[in-house]
Amino acid sequence: MLVGRDRELAGIEAELALPDRVAAVYVHGPAGIGKTTLLRAASGRAAAGGHELVWIDGRDIAPVPDQLEDALGAPPAGGRRLVVLDSFERVEALGGYLRRVLLPALPAGAAVLIASRRSPGPEWAAREGAGFSSLALAPLDPEASSEVLRRHGLAADAAAKARDWAHGNPLALELAAASARSDPGAAAAGASLDEDLVARLVAERLQGPHLATLATAAIARVTTPDLLADALLGGDPEAEWEWLRGRDSVEPRGLGVAPHDLVREAIRACLRRDHPLVERELRRRVADHLYAIGTGPAGPLAVTDLAELADSPALHWGFSWRASARLRVDGLRAGDLEAVDRAVAGHRHAAVWEGSRTLLEAAPDHATVARDRDERLCGLTLSLTPGTAPAAAQGDPILAPRLAHARRLDRPDTVVWRDMIGVTADRDPDLFGLLGMAGLLAATSGSPRYGYLPINPALPGARDFAAAGGAVHVPELDARVGAETIECHIVDWGPGGVLAALHAHVYRELGLAVPPRPPAARAVSVATVREAFRNLGVPADLARSPLAAGETVAARSDSARAALTEAVDRAFGDTPGDQLTQTVLRRGYLERTATQEAVAASLHLSRAAYFRRLRRGCERVAAYLSARG
Repeated sequence: MLVGRDRELAGIEAELALPDRVAAVYVHGPAGIGKTTLLRAASGRAAAGGHELVWIDGRDIAPVPDQLEDALGAPPAGGRRLVVLDSFERVEALGGYLRRVLLPALPAGAAVLIASRRSPGPEWAAREGAGFSSLALAPLDPEASSEVLRRHGLAADAAAKARDWAHGNPLALELAAASARSDPGAAAAGASLDEDLVARLVAERLQGPHLATLATAAIARVTTPDLLADALLGGDPEAEWEWLRGRDSVEPRGLGVAPHDLVREAIRACLRRDHPLVERELRRRVADHLYAIGTGPAGPLAVTDLAELADSPALHWGFSWRASARLRVDGLRAGDLEAVDRAVAGHRHAAVWEGSRTLLEAAPDHATVARDRDERLCGLTLSLTPGTAPAAAQGDPILAPRLAHARRLDRPDTVVWRDMIGVTADRDPDLFGLLGMAGLLAATSGSPRYGYLPINPALPGARDFAAAGGAVHVPELDARVGAETIECHIVDWGPGGVLAALHAHVYRELGLAVPPRPPAARAVSVATVREAFRNLGVPADLARSPLAAGETVAARSDSARAALTEAVDRAFGDTPGDQLTQTVLRRGYLERTATQEAVAASLHLSRAAYFRRLRRGCERVAAYLSARG
C-alpha cells in the first residue's frame, strides 16, 4: 500500500526516463519507512514502460563469488534493464563492485534502484551529478498517516491515537492498526519502534490458528508455498499461504515472502520463549525442506540457510555468512597480496603466508577474499580441490601431503583449504565464518563429502570449530612452517556431503535421531566432462571419452556430443544464474564461434569470473550425467 509518496515516485520516474545515461537512485531511510514499497511501485511502472526488471534482495545473496552475477543473469539482447537492489545494507560492501564494474557496464537507458537503511557513504560522492541521486524518505505527514489507517478500517478516535504513536512510520502505522483492531484499549503512546515493542504488538498473532504459519515465516529466511506446505502442522496450505502473503508486515522476497526484519526477530524471540516445542518442530521441518531442495539450483543458499538454522557458536566460528551484512566476497585484485604482506610482516604466520602467496601468484583464482564497504581487504582464504589444484601445489609443504592423501584414498569430492588470514586489526568477529563458507562454495558448487581443514591451534576457536563439524585430527598430515604449526583436521561429511551433514547437525541440536543419509553415488567425474568438452572438435579424441558409446569413431564421438548437449540443455534451471552458466557453456564449448576471452567480454564477465563459471557448469553437467546413469 503506497500512500503519500507521489513526489518521491515522480522523482524516480523522472530519473528513469532519461535515455542518454545510466540512472542510479539510492533510496534510504529507517526500518519500516516504506523503501521497499516505493521501489516496487516505481519498478512496476518502469516495467510497464519497457524496462526489463531484475529484483535482487540483499538478504538473498549467498557469500560466494559471482552471486550478484547469478542474480543478474545474462545481459538482455535488447531493451533497457532496471536493476533493483533492496536491503542493500545487508550487502553494502558490494558498493565498490557497483561503482567500479556494474554501473559502467550497463548501457545507456538502464537504471539501478538501491534501498538501504543507511545513507550513501562518501564513496558515492564522485557519482553525484553523473546519473546518481540520493533520496531520503521522510515520515508520512499526518494526512497520509490518517489515510493509511483509514484503509486499515480504523475509526477516527482509534486512528488518531495510532497516528500520534507511529510518527509517520508506515510499518508502525500497520502494526498499530493491527494492535488497535485486536485490542481497542491498547496504548503505545511515547514508545519507539524497537524489537520489544514489536514483540508486544505481534504477540497476539502467535495465539491464534495461524501460529504455525507465522512461526514458519519467522524461522525460514524466505517462505515459499512449497516450504509452507512442508512445514505446516495442520490447516490448508493454500489458504495459509494466502493469509500469510496478505499480512501488513510481510514483504515479497524472491519466490516467496518474509516478515519485515523487526517483526521476524520479534516473532522468533516470542516463539522460543512461549512456544519452544512448536519452534523446535518447525525448525526441523524447515531444515527438511532446505535439505530436499539443496541438491538443485538453490544449493548455495540452502547450505547457508541450513547453517544459520544451527545454534552452535563453535560451528558458526568457521562456517557462517552472518558477516555478509558487513563484508562482501570477492576475487583477488592488484595490490591484495601486498596488503597481506604488510599485515603479516613480523608475525609468526608470515612463513605460512609466504607459501600461500607463491601459489596465488601462479593460480590467483583459488583465492577468496572479503572486503568491507570501503573496498578494504579484510581477509583471505585459499581453497581448492584435488581436481583443480595447480601444479604449484605439488611441492607445497601444506597442500602436497593432503592432496596426495585425498588422491590415495580416491577422494575427488574434497575441498582442501591451505590458509585463512584476517588482515585488518579490527577484525570482524564473523570473518572466519564467512571465509570458511565462501571458500568451500568457491572451490565447488556442489556439496563435497570431505574437507581438509588447516587448523592453527594458536587461533582461539579453531579447534572448537573443527570438533563441532565432526573433524578428526590427522597428525601425520600436520605441517610445521617456520614457527607455525598448521594441523590437518579431516571432516567426512558423509554421503550427501555438506548439505546432509548440516541437516544432521540441526537434528542433533534438536535432540532428534539423525535421518538416514542417501547412498554414495558413482559419479561421472568433472575431469571427464571437462576433457570431453575440450575435445568436441576432435572426433578421434572425443571417441575415447568414457561418455562415448558405439562401435565406430563417428558413432562414439556423436554419442558423447549428444550426451553433453543434452546435459547442457537439461541440467540447469530457470534462475538467472543458471541461465548465465548455461550460456557460458554453450558459447564457450558447444558453439565455439569466438575465443573464450571474447565470449567473456560479450557477457560482461571478467576472465576469472568466466572461467569459474565454466568450472561450475562442468560440475553441474557431471552431476546430471551421474544422476542419469
